[in-house]
Amino acid sequence: MQRKGNGIRRESQVKDQISVGIDMGGSLWATAVQDWETGKMSYYGLKNQDNQSKEVRAFELVSDLLQSGKRVDVFYEAGRYGYWPARKLIALGANVHILPINKLKVVMSGKTIKTDKLDAKFLGGLHPSDHIPTVYIPTLKEEGRRDAEREWDRIKTSIGRVNSQMIALIERTALPGFESHQTSIEWRKAISRWSKLPEWKECPELLLLRLPNLIAELELFEKELTDWKQIIQNFLERDEEAAQTTDNEDSTSATVRKLQQFKGVGDRLSRHLPWEIGDFRRFASGKQFAAFFGLTPCPYSSGTMRRDQGISKAGRKSLRKMAVECAWLWYRWQKNSHLVKKWEDRLEQKGRIRRTAIVALARQLMVALWRYVVKGETIEGAIINKPIEA
Repeated sequence: MQRKGNGIRRESQVKDQISVGIDMGGSLWATAVQDWETGKMSYYGLKNQDNQSKEVRAFELVSDLLQSGKRVDVFYEAGRYGYWPARKLIALGANVHILPINKLKVVMSGKTIKTDKLDAKFLGGLHPSDHIPTVYIPTLKEEGRRDAEREWDRIKTSIGRVNSQMIALIERTALPGFESHQTSIEWRKAISRWSKLPEWKECPELLLLRLPNLIAELELFEKELTDWKQIIQNFLERDEEAAQTTDNEDSTSATVRKLQQFKGVGDRLSRHLPWEIGDFRRFASGKQFAAFFGLTPCPYSSGTMRRDQGISKAGRKSLRKMAVECAWLWYRWQKNSHLVKKWEDRLEQKGRIRRTAIVALARQLMVALWRYVVKGETIEGAIINKPIEA
């Protein structure tokens, strides 16, 4: 296989196959079509035109290509449009490959040239046989579960942000203040106490007027969090009812119950992992599962030089953070498990050794949890507090 420009030329081209690369922009869907039988590449700059959106024009183009009877593979980068174009294209009969965003690089000398047309031609020059990383396309239900966890994180972050702003304001005054985050009720009680102190009159007037606004904002986020907890609980109960009334049990709800069994793995962790990841069975091995968190080592080897670059940090940061949090809880509540005993000496130390050890424990714990959920392999020494009822 030889690279020529942005396309890929093969000595033995595969017949009856077409590759379509789409660079999805806000006003332009740059589309390149590579026919592997003729070797011809065509380019289409699809914009909103004649009361037809660029999306509809792209789908019609793919539909026309499918009429030829050839296999059509569509490549595009993950980004602002998410997964709905993939689902639409799959429904038409195309094979869709979503590539991780900002992972493609064009090899060239001199200054880097970047245009939508070049990106589309690069994507169109890809072939299903190329070993390229792709993004898992979740179902609608799986994508909704991801949004549930991400909205939870957004609200919690907003509550923390408002609390930090209020603490920073109080530190500019002689008032006692707080060292940690508080609820809106506690803030109102505190302001009521502080207003009777002589230091209150020494505070900037407009600064004090900001506090009620921030408290009102905090109350709003607290209400949103309460409402969102109820929404998640309703969703969990609906999953349980569906699992009991149907023979084909939803694998995600079953995974939640399996993870909840272990001491130290609370409701939040046991829900977050399967809801964010989806079906654990889509991974071929525990190592692949751990790699999804970005917890695997990233070596660098060139000639006689060998060095470790740390973990790969691939995937979402929130998932990696959750895995490390799960490892700390496992270390605290599962002292007799084989995994904790293996790393206990290093975890009792301080500094870099301890940080490295907890990441290693997190990686091996994710592998063990995958093996338990998918293959039913027990985790040696683990305490189960909530056994699943037969």
